[in-house]
Amino acid sequence: MHIWFSITYLLHNLVYYRRTKTRRLNTAVVMSEIGNKFARLRSDYVPPIGHIEEVIINILSRLPVKTVVACKCVAKHWLKLISEPQFPHLQLNWSKKKPKYIICPYPEDYDTINHLCLLEGNGKIIEDVPLFGFDEVCSPEMTCFLNGLISSVNEDSDGLNDVDINIFNPITRDSIVLPRGSPSVVIPSVGVGFDPKSNDFKAFRFFSDSSKGEDVKYKCEVYTSGSTAWRRISEDVQRPQSSPINPLCPYYASIAGTVYWFVWSQDQPGTPVRILSVDMNDSFTKICLPTPLNVWSFLTEIEGCLSVVHFNNPGTYALNQNQDPYLEVYKLENSRWHLRSKSTIDLINVHSINSVAARDTEIFFIIKHDDESICYLIFDFVEESFTTLDLDEQFEGDCPVAFPFVESLLKCKLGETVSGLQLRCSSSFKFATLAWNNLLVEGEME
Repeated sequence: MHIWFSITYLLHNLVYYRRTKTRRLNTAVVMSEIGNKFARLRSDYVPPIGHIEEVIINILSRLPVKTVVACKCVAKHWLKLISEPQFPHLQLNWSKKKPKYIICPYPEDYDTINHLCLLEGNGKIIEDVPLFGFDEVCSPEMTCFLNGLISSVNEDSDGLNDVDINIFNPITRDSIVLPRGSPSVVIPSVGVGFDPKSNDFKAFRFFSDSSKGEDVKYKCEVYTSGSTAWRRISEDVQRPQSSPINPLCPYYASIAGTVYWFVWSQDQPGTPVRILSVDMNDSFTKICLPTPLNVWSFLTEIEGCLSVVHFNNPGTYALNQNQDPYLEVYKLENSRWHLRSKSTIDLINVHSINSVAARDTEIFFIIKHDDESICYLIFDFVEESFTTLDLDEQFEGDCPVAFPFVESLLKCKLGETVSGLQLRCSSSFKFATLAWNNLLVEGEME
């Protein structure tokens, strides 16, 4: 039914557009967001709003992806506009302003994952996303990217020391499987990074071909979208690997095309000693920790920056009555660590933490207790407040894992490159946002 509501909304705005079409604004006010700051830009002249399709494009790009797909059947002209290569990027820009959570309810009995759940920050499940035909691409080793795509790494079912690497869009059901890499004597680790300005990606595969009796050394090879084979870039590197304490939590963070991961202590498995990263230029970098960490430390993205979320031993703090348990959030900005937030937290008998998913000004924790019960906790790191979500019934018998998520129309086909499309947009797309913003500004003035 919401498709017809959206169409009615579109037609209503087109009528408004016709009434205001002949007007010119003497001054245009365009708000451009840079980080958390806004720059107000003024000009004395604005180009004519142009054709009515500019408004159609702008309205369509703000609709949910499934509604946009349905709109392809409304009119051939709409189909043409939505099929333009620039449209998915315009849609993604709006979608990023309304991020959600996507939850993978991984079954405790290791059965097939048959659906994902879209979740609002208030705990309301707004949509179940069926995964019929995707049985082979979902695993607990998943990473969700803020372009609507998900990577899934599955161990080879034939008993070989290899993995299947899948990238898919759960909304449009587009998917690819990467080719196999070099032979390995251990199960490889994988990290995927997406260029934020395009749909280009790089998959980094960490493997070992050491002979028996030799110390295991890990090498890294990379697969680039548009290529046909893996390419080796490092002969000796410390690989990313899951935490022995929190095995369901993603073991790396992918931020603006760079993959980050903890290097664990050899004496205290699961305790970070440093951070490593590799970027789209295949460059490796060592990063110092913001503070001494423990096994309850996690990497995530906050406000577009690499961040560390750190608990001071929530599972054992009752043994230390001299200090209240607390949660710290550190953010790496301009190559320096800053304490973004710190708050006391009431957590006891923690077995593991399944998820640390951040969006906007909040972090979503999924925490498993020693008695097998699961706690769903939202932390607002600006207000330094906690909210518990009631999701026990929805995910009873599951081990859910959550990720921040935005809907998109982006495809993940091998070899598809869309770099620079924003710079080569047609005039309709080029002025669509400006035209719509001008209409909104004019409406506010009236």
